[in-house]
Amino acid sequence: MVKVRNIDLIRVIGGGPTGLIFSLLNAHERHKIVIHEKLNINTLLQQSRALALSASSIDILKKININPKNDLNFIPINKIHTSQKKSFGRVVIDQSKSAPIGFVIRYDQLIKALLEKICINKYISIHFESEIVSMDVKKSFFKDIDNKKYNYNFLIFSDGIGNLLNNQFEFSVDNEMSNYSALVCEVTTQLKHQNIAYERFTPDGPIALLPINNESLSKLVWTGNSNFVESLFKLNNNQFIECFHEQFGERLGQLVDFGKRIVYPLRQQYILKPYIENLLVLGNAAHTMHPVAGQGLNLSIRDIAYLTTILEKNQYSIDTDIFKEYFENRVKEMKSFMKLTHFLVKGFSNDYVGINKIRSLSLFMLDNQKLIKDNFINKFNYGSN
Repeated sequence: MVKVRNIDLIRVIGGGPTGLIFSLLNAHERHKIVIHEKLNINTLLQQSRALALSASSIDILKKININPKNDLNFIPINKIHTSQKKSFGRVVIDQSKSAPIGFVIRYDQLIKALLEKICINKYISIHFESEIVSMDVKKSFFKDIDNKKYNYNFLIFSDGIGNLLNNQFEFSVDNEMSNYSALVCEVTTQLKHQNIAYERFTPDGPIALLPINNESLSKLVWTGNSNFVESLFKLNNNQFIECFHEQFGERLGQLVDFGKRIVYPLRQQYILKPYIENLLVLGNAAHTMHPVAGQGLNLSIRDIAYLTTILEKNQYSIDTDIFKEYFENRVKEMKSFMKLTHFLVKGFSNDYVGINKIRSLSLFMLDNQKLIKDNFINKFNYGSN
């Protein structure tokens, strides 16, 4: 059993949203937090993918003085429209009369907001271009690409899906989701999005549209079998527009223009036990899932919030029992969303005879049963089972 009392140095590998949010929530006079990010700041701020943040994530960000009401880069989602191709069934989640269902922000804008808070926090420092190439978890140190050695009392690893973890941890991999990819681009539509997010299920895979800055601009995330997504990428402009209309329909009028198309592979997996010695894995390094449910970052932020509560309760002393308590609490929600994501992708991305009617009826029932619908909304907002 590892027992570390009076931690005076926490190191964080990974300067993405997970590492930065953890650091800000846990900044304290009793210890120093040092973040190591392999990219330089300019490269980090060039990533513009859209992030959908749930109500729970917004509540947690407010604790570090990031409030969407005071930042125009946060685009409210007032309605979510879910449908399937060639089906009468659809679900509309509408809370526009109260608080927004969630918010969308570009990755670079969220990083910028977090870094602004980091820079004025005297208990946190960050090293850019600090690429870690080796670790010794028994002796509590790691080395960077220049062979410089760094010791730590407590290490948070949140650097995406890295090879550094392969020799230390065992993963549970959803092999049925291993041959999926996502095509991402920004699209300009004839009609304004009116702060509506769309999820459209088709036999080839889900299509998601997230409202972003300009009133006619949305972020398209089109997922499916890797061969299908690659074929979308190879279409010329007119063919791509025609294919989009055929699959999505005319809810936003004509597709006027679209930006650069980017394709990246998807995977669904999680670490069976995300801790060893005085090291804990967080974020995408701990669990990665298909984006259909939009829960990857939101799940990580709730992980951080619960971890922070435990660390504060134990006055920032750590041992195996504390890590075990953390994981036993969070693993239930994580597995629940893994199963739901698998069901949505595999259950809706096919065209078996008769199943379309069953899915239509399911969507219709969900839209018209208030109790079920409220529970569904609560799960996606707060992770409740």
